[in-house]
Amino acid sequence: MVIAFIAPYEEIRIKAQSIIDTSNYPAKTYQGDLHQGVKAARLAMAEGAKIIISRGGTARLIRRELNIEVIEVEASIQRTLAYVYKETDEVTRIGIAGFEQLINMVEPICSTLNRTYHSVELREKLSFQERMDSLVRWKPDVVIGDAIAYQWAKSNGLHAHLIESSMETIVGAFERAMLVYKNLNRYILAEQKLSTVLNCTRDGAVLVNGEGRIEEINRQGCVILSYPREQILGTQILDFFDTPEFRRAIGKRAVARNMIANYREEKLAVDHISLTPDGAADNASVILFQPVQKIQETGNVIRKKLTESGFYAKYTFSDILYKCDKMKQLVTMAERYSQTICNVMIVGETGTGKELFAQSIHNAGQLSKGPFVAVNCAALPGDLLESELFGYAPGAFTGASRAGKIGLFELAHEGTLFLDELTEMDIFLQAKLLRALQTGEIMRIGDNKVIPINVRIIATTNRNPPQEIEQRRLRADLFYRLNVLDLTIPPLRERDGDPELLFSHFLIKICKQRKIAVPHIPTRIVKQLHQHSWPGNVRELENLAEKFATLPTLTELNLPLQRSALFPDASEMEREETASSLDEMIAAKVSRIYHMENGNISKTAQRLAIDRNTVKRWLEKSQKFGSVSKH
Repeated sequence: MVIAFIAPYEEIRIKAQSIIDTSNYPAKTYQGDLHQGVKAARLAMAEGAKIIISRGGTARLIRRELNIEVIEVEASIQRTLAYVYKETDEVTRIGIAGFEQLINMVEPICSTLNRTYHSVELREKLSFQERMDSLVRWKPDVVIGDAIAYQWAKSNGLHAHLIESSMETIVGAFERAMLVYKNLNRYILAEQKLSTVLNCTRDGAVLVNGEGRIEEINRQGCVILSYPREQILGTQILDFFDTPEFRRAIGKRAVARNMIANYREEKLAVDHISLTPDGAADNASVILFQPVQKIQETGNVIRKKLTESGFYAKYTFSDILYKCDKMKQLVTMAERYSQTICNVMIVGETGTGKELFAQSIHNAGQLSKGPFVAVNCAALPGDLLESELFGYAPGAFTGASRAGKIGLFELAHEGTLFLDELTEMDIFLQAKLLRALQTGEIMRIGDNKVIPINVRIIATTNRNPPQEIEQRRLRADLFYRLNVLDLTIPPLRERDGDPELLFSHFLIKICKQRKIAVPHIPTRIVKQLHQHSWPGNVRELENLAEKFATLPTLTELNLPLQRSALFPDASEMEREETASSLDEMIAAKVSRIYHMENGNISKTAQRLAIDRNTVKRWLEKSQKFGSVSKH
């Protein structure tokens, strides 16, 4: 039942019920005139009615008293015209009593047929008796009126005629009610969908009228404010958020975002959005709010999801293999460093395992659940490295993504940012890096919004930091900011017993991957491992193990491992050290790694953390500098 028919008198109720029975309308009939009709309507609403059908004064009273859609049954003009034409003549005194609509229908009929009539409009219950008495004094021959006037006239001995509604007008009322119900259903469904959307959002949402009173609030808003909906509706929004910035936004009806308001013991981020243009009467607005702590937690989760694409540390201290006492002391110190969130500076020659230590420190410490984001400062030009580190706003420069880009600092929030080969970073970019470390804030390129960050920096270099500071390639203030904790990794040539241990480890690992037997290591090779200076350190040793695993499979002969074949000379490293420009140094480095990887561009790109095209570009440059040998 969604339609309730409130009948002022029994006859119309019977008609309505017969229509319901034959047409299967989702309706139910009730009986009651005027105030009794209002009571019946309340009962119907409690039983689920969404639309009321009634007539005359009862319909108007229900519409005035209750918040529900009311369809009014029209009186039958044809029947009224037929009655006045057939049952009265020009000398018949006709009294008309009823509400305005009835009088506006009967008077034109009487005027058209030249009948004598006197009308009294029934407005309020208190004046009803007085108005009917005035009609009696006029001495009508018949009283034409609605139910209440008809019943009064009959009870006072007057001849009366009831203005009835025909079956057609009642059916018409039901049809209008069904049309309204279908439209109402669409509205209710849309409202339910909107309510579901608002209740699913993380934000608290409040609708405020022009007087600053709360007219609606979603479920999350009630949770954040810690009050039930009934207690919040009708209250002033300034009872909850009262800051000068928020008052200005309310007063000017301006859009204002990211305002901070204190509520109880919590800080809330508040947005004010005006829904109406200037000068509009209602001046409604929407207030969105959310605890700052919740926003930060959500940001951390999102960053963590983003880091799952590759920003993680895979090595731990158990992956560091050593036999010598120097390394044992160094690992012990690094394990202690891991229990802090201080910045760490790691110094060591190329290939000594600086990133291995950095990842191990990250995984053993408080930030292990956060991201580990690595960037090679030597692999990218200054401008490109800046956009990688800090990100950029949409359209910040020619060729920039329309969506903008999140920087590595943001991705490393609540985690570790690993800056490999820090001393290769542009000196001007070092100043911007220092600023970010000092303030704990960054700003994307082309943007004006400050983004707070909480990042631990682990930086590495294969150069001598004091010398780099002297030669103005490293800012002293940045070095001291990063060098809170320091590690100096000894080169492989100073690690007694480690070359043999690591060579055996790599050889077993490589043979296992290739599913081949582990070859015997001749004594002369063990002696060479001990005596070699290892300019490429552990990386060079690993390459040698891979080469040794391959050579015995080529022939049954015991091939002599010539020093020139196993240990390439350091001419390219010397060219790298004596380079006259940054480009020449990078080209020499790329060329050296390229040769170490036996001319494999993919492995060279993987080693340097750059793409294949960049490797090719630097190799072409290295040819110009004469750093690539012609074979």
